[in-house]
Amino acid sequence: LRKLRRNLAAHQAQMLAAVQTYFPDGTEVFAPHGGYFLWIELPPRVDTMHLFDDAMENGVSIAPGPIFSATGGFRRYLRLNYGRPWTPAVEHAMETIGTLAARQRQDG
Repeated sequence: LRKLRRNLAAHQAQMLAAVQTYFPDGTEVFAPHGGYFLWIELPPRVDTMHLFDDAMENGVSIAPGPIFSATGGFRRYLRLNYGRPWTPAVEHAMETIGTLAARQRQDG
């Protein structure tokens, strides 16, 4: 259990660094003290349902906020899982999500 906690803490730190590096200005991160998910609030004009479609076209899966809402709210939020080991593919996926979000923000 201690090893799992250390690993998850390392994965969380890597994902937080990737969000800071790749995601557009105005992005907020909510990191719980347990578990293996980050909640991300993206800047205005970014709709995570559209981001989901764009990400899937690029081979990346995200969990858009509205799927966690009975009313379809949280359109600027997404949930990211850091429970798997950090790899170059995960790093690339984070860069892809950030690039797509920044593009949507500019086009919005």
